[in-house]
Amino acid sequence: MSAPTANSRPLNIAIVGAGLGGLSAAIALRRQGHLVKVKFEVAIWDRQYIFKESFQVFEASLVNKEIGAAIGVPPNSMRVLEAFGYDQKNLRSCDYRGIVAYSADGGEGRTMLFKDQAKHYGRQGCLCHRTALHEELKRLALGEEGTGTPVQIFLGKEIANCDPEAGTLTSQAGETYEADVIIGADGIRSTMRTVVLGSSVVAPATNICAFRWTVDASKLEGRPELDWVLKDGVTGARLVGEADSGHIFLYPCQDATLINVTMMHPDTRDQDKHSWYSRVTREDVLREYKDFGPPFKAFIELAEDPINLWQLRAIPLLPTWIKARLALVGDAAHATFPTLGQGAAMAVEDSAALGCMLPYGTKPEEVPSRLAAYQDVRKARGEFVCIDSLEQITIPSKRGLFMRSEHMQDMLNGYDGIAVAQEHFHKTFIKF
Repeated sequence: MSAPTANSRPLNIAIVGAGLGGLSAAIALRRQGHLVKVKFEVAIWDRQYIFKESFQVFEASLVNKEIGAAIGVPPNSMRVLEAFGYDQKNLRSCDYRGIVAYSADGGEGRTMLFKDQAKHYGRQGCLCHRTALHEELKRLALGEEGTGTPVQIFLGKEIANCDPEAGTLTSQAGETYEADVIIGADGIRSTMRTVVLGSSVVAPATNICAFRWTVDASKLEGRPELDWVLKDGVTGARLVGEADSGHIFLYPCQDATLINVTMMHPDTRDQDKHSWYSRVTREDVLREYKDFGPPFKAFIELAEDPINLWQLRAIPLLPTWIKARLALVGDAAHATFPTLGQGAAMAVEDSAALGCMLPYGTKPEEVPSRLAAYQDVRKARGEFVCIDSLEQITIPSKRGLFMRSEHMQDMLNGYDGIAVAQEHFHKTFIKF
């Protein structure tokens, strides 16, 4: 490694994609003193339903909002966010201390507690709305306060081509942008992944889908038959039903004023002949969950049309995440099921590792070896989460393994992504 000198300059970083992964990468690299621009085109799920964003992150539309519902922020993710300087109050989060599980026909709930996360991992996992986390990451990336130069966002820049050897991006309008490093953070339908691999890799059909919706918690007031949703039991999530026949998974966010709902079940359609994302009605949901008990149907009745129906897909394991000056992060590299609640956390950890491998003083000619080191430190962990998240919903013997296994909880929640990446950097590049 070459130490920074008076002639050292910041690297020019271009990020394609401004979701949670793209913004996290922007923050990590900004904090190293680099010049980060987010230029991107992101199409979520299907061209029929396009929600696009951009930064240097590049974005095709003039929108800069994260879509989706709520997510979990586990301790390993919080550890990185704290290093980024985030303010947890801005997430309006709720503690995630465990799950109360119910059979589909009702009866008394069974409480499954996490170990004391604050005691064992130094921080308590939480639940928040995805938009709240996205807005906090935008504040850290774009704000004048904080370490480094604020990130630049270029809206309305759809990326048509990338040359990872030359370090160039070309927009649909024919504009060319040069960068020392290009980060592909453009999601499960990534175009940057195609550039890395030389061919398209499409997430295969799984024949599993999910209804997703949110409901105002005030609708529960004066409804004692719905006390199971928020009032009864541990602060955290509620699980109703079985994985093989369909289940409801819900939890509070936005200071417990909003309830996030995911209803995962088998999909009997030919998924490849349907949009990955569509809209359905409350009656469609009730029809699918007709065998669930009265307290659960009463909750579904609170849903308002239209309701989102998402196909759940996972990216197959990739032979590589890198090519020359281009590296993939987040869902572009390892999109998976939400079973372990680690999807966004892996994108945040990926970004922190990139920051560690590209400190100020890194020379442009050193970038390919630094990205190789990033892959070395991140690929196995990202692939573990990708595989196990899928298997814990598709293999009966593995269902609920995360809740039963303290070892797995420790491996995921207790991980210090920055410390591990820094150690790998020093072993690989520091010469004594």
